Amino acid sequence: MNHRVLRKTRLPLVEALPWHTYAFSLLRQEKGGSASTNLLWITHHDLNTNTRHSEAKVGSRVRLSDVAKRAGVGVGTVSRVLNRSAKVSAITRKKVLDAIAELGYRPNLVARSLAANRTGLIAAIIPEIGYTQHSEIILGMTDVLHANEMNLMIGTCGYSDEGELKVIEALLSRRPDAIYVTGVRHTEAVRTALERSGIPVVEGTNLTDHPIDTVVGYSNFNASADLTRLLIDHGYRHIWHVTVNKDFSCRSDDRLKGFQWATSTEAGLEVNVIRCENSFDGGAEAVRLVTAPGVKVEALTFTTDVMAVGGLLECQRRGIAVPERLAIAGFDDLTIARSINPPPYNGESRPGRSRAEGCGNYRQPP
Repeated sequence: MNHRVLRKTRLPLVEALPWHTYAFSLLRQEKGGSASTNLLWITHHDLNTNTRHSEAKVGSRVRLSDVAKRAGVGVGTVSRVLNRSAKVSAITRKKVLDAIAELGYRPNLVARSLAANRTGLIAAIIPEIGYTQHSEIILGMTDVLHANEMNLMIGTCGYSDEGELKVIEALLSRRPDAIYVTGVRHTEAVRTALERSGIPVVEGTNLTDHPIDTVVGYSNFNASADLTRLLIDHGYRHIWHVTVNKDFSCRSDDRLKGFQWATSTEAGLEVNVIRCENSFDGGAEAVRLVTAPGVKVEALTFTTDVMAVGGLLECQRRGIAVPERLAIAGFDDLTIARSINPPPYNGESRPGRSRAEGCGNYRQPP
């Protein structure tokens, strides 16, 4: 599998935020624990907000001048303390911090961001919160951002083009310093909105030769072609690919294309594809379909680990030996896939199969 980073430089995002080093567990960095930072969640279902309550409280907010009066210093001194200037004595700094604590003062981040042209906020758009791969990416991002005293805004859009545009517009209106979007396939409206934003844009989980700004990920096409070639080199001839039953993402589409390319270039192999729901039940359904009377099948490649685990559990329920009777392969290296029985393939030959000498790297056809 080839990992590479394509960058069309406009702003020094990679230097400011080391996404390529820390943010992506899909690049084989293990992330543990949870990040202790504040997250703002935005979905395309709750973009209309009622601001009457917040407007009613504006007049009662503690001001910078109130803190200065309580501490017995000037407003400029309070600003220097908040900005962590070294030009404030330890005694004065303590007076200001004590006044802030007593009054419950909260800095006006909007005003400060307008003055500095930075908000300290990074936006991230992901399809689903519950999917492990996306949550691991978010945890990696929050770890790095929290260490750099920045916060993350998260928007979820499902797998809806319209939802993605609405959430992106909502997040951009909050003036983030940069934005992360999942996948590399977007509508023209989304690309235009991101290109005109004037901020660094990172696309993740796949690769493209035409990034909006920066793309970090791996080739799902090559990964699928590698996986299929591995099965072929181990002697499997009747291989089926299980993909989703509707447009899911550019990742699943490229994985399907990689499988189709690998099998179509091998003499005597059929390109067998079925579509099921991206769930445990969907994986189980795939096993039931391919093990029906008259169907020739030796191996299944699933477009997600969730479907693969569902297929494996169905094999266990029906007494189908894996991999002796049916080999099963998935994508994404989710924790659940690493905890199954039998354990994931470790490079040794399977019973009755020849040892593979290795896999190549392939270029996705235009």
